[in-house]
Amino acid sequence: MPHVMELFGKTRVVVKDGKVVEVGEPMAEWCPVFSKTAGVSKLTAQEAKKNMEYRIRELGMFTPQRRFDHGVFVNFGVSEILMTALRRGLLDTTVTVCDGAGTVISNDPGLVQGMGALMSGLVETEPIPEVIAGIEERAGIVIDKEKASIDQVRGLEKSLRDGIQEHRSKRCFSRRCSEASSH
Repeated sequence: MPHVMELFGKTRVVVKDGKVVEVGEPMAEWCPVFSKTAGVSKLTAQEAKKNMEYRIRELGMFTPQRRFDHGVFVNFGVSEILMTALRRGLLDTTVTVCDGAGTVISNDPGLVQGMGALMSGLVETEPIPEVIAGIEERAGIVIDKEKASIDQVRGLEKSLRDGIQEHRSKRCFSRRCSEASSH
């Protein structure tokens, strides 16, 4: 199974073995974000391919060399908002996705940002053992290690069901855990 992501005006991009093997046509012609951050005045299939190749080269997306330590790219992205909410205690945990792993439960702000930075619409992915290991080293929980399925409902159900029993690093997935440990 290849990795499929939608980016750059909902352009479908397929990646196999760390290489872009298919690029569709964008559904939009212009994006204010890419115009400002990347200087792209018109969204095209070629620009989408170049952008995906950048993500593969710089972040290791869809490869065993996936990085989670690259910091903040923009101040308004979903991963940045989730990271900030975790840091400020507004959220206990997150259910997100990562290329090479599928659905992931994490309460580590750095991991959430690392997985989500420059992540557009991940449609499907296949398991990459090194990516899964990197997430687990940071106490993230990969829902489906065999298929890397994307199933946020299953991730939410697991996080609610397992709650505080499932804390692999001395962190908890519930405020009740921190309240109980302070007494």
